[in-house]
Amino acid sequence: MAGGTHRKRAALARGHNLLNELPCDSLLVSHLANVRYLTGFTGSSGCVLITARQRLFFTDFRYRLQAARQVRGYRLVVTGGAALEGAAAYAGSRRLKLGTLGYEGRHLRQAQFGALKKALRGVKLKDCGGAVERLRQVKDRGELAAVRRACGIADAALARLRRRRVTGSSELQVAWMLERSMREAGSGPLPFPIIVASGARSAMPHAVPTERIIRPGELVVVDMGASVGGYCSDITRTFATGPLPPKLEEVYRVVQEAQALATAAARPGTACAEVDALARGHIAAAGYGPQFGHALGHGIGLEAHEGPVLASRSRDALAAGMTVTVEPGVYLEGRGGVRIEDTVLIGARRSVPLTTAPRELIFLR
Repeated sequence: MAGGTHRKRAALARGHNLLNELPCDSLLVSHLANVRYLTGFTGSSGCVLITARQRLFFTDFRYRLQAARQVRGYRLVVTGGAALEGAAAYAGSRRLKLGTLGYEGRHLRQAQFGALKKALRGVKLKDCGGAVERLRQVKDRGELAAVRRACGIADAALARLRRRRVTGSSELQVAWMLERSMREAGSGPLPFPIIVASGARSAMPHAVPTERIIRPGELVVVDMGASVGGYCSDITRTFATGPLPPKLEEVYRVVQEAQALATAAARPGTACAEVDALARGHIAAAGYGPQFGHALGHGIGLEAHEGPVLASRSRDALAAGMTVTVEPGVYLEGRGGVRIEDTVLIGARRSVPLTTAPRELIFLR
């Protein structure tokens, strides 16, 4: 009960001063992750309208009872159809004093924006997308507790995997075993489909598990995460099913070193591009620069991928309370790939990995 009360109070507080920080007089929030962040609502149809005098929450008939229980501090309005269109129609018909209305442009389809303009003729619209996402980047203690639990569930599933025999099983069978393990341990919906990629397929960063049988003497990349209260974890470990060629052992060592360097450098005030450059430079110095083609990491919270972005062109900087991934990788076509990833908390002075499964090369049976 105490944790739920804290989350409701925190959610309500997030919307109070939002308008003071934006170049608009009112704000329409429609992206569901942002709606959940502001209100605690977990359904699939809802949006929020914040004005200088009102806090309105819109949903349809299916969620009226759920919203009445979950949403506090907002007036509940049940629409006859989609929440966003219902909110626009409500505001237009009642001629609410909106002034300049901010909206989340990156999350609106063209048809939705057209309906918004039609319903709110004469209202000045301004794209204020990203405002709530920026708030979400720094987590409070309740959010961090949920992320920690999600990390613990993923760690425990990997520990169980290390005790099982995987050679002779298919990638799909291993993925299902991990999913079942996490769900039985209390995970909510998985943040993303589990990746299990073996042999030469491990050189595909986002490989989809197949019926391929895992064989002795090859690499196996496992990328997975759990969720608790909507908050996600993300971890990748690369295993071996027997002795590896020296080249692949070298690649593993280089990636492990790059991940350790980047994690240690991820401190408050540090530019995300600088952290990315440190890992990328180490991998390039070892001769594998072209084989590391994706970003170093990303924020994680209510969504598996959110801000900030740890990449070469990122303009973001790290701040205490952020949770991010650090996931360098090297992928050799036709031979195999290595990725090591942790969910990392940016602490007051240093980074703290929240996923703690062993990072040295583990041999599975």
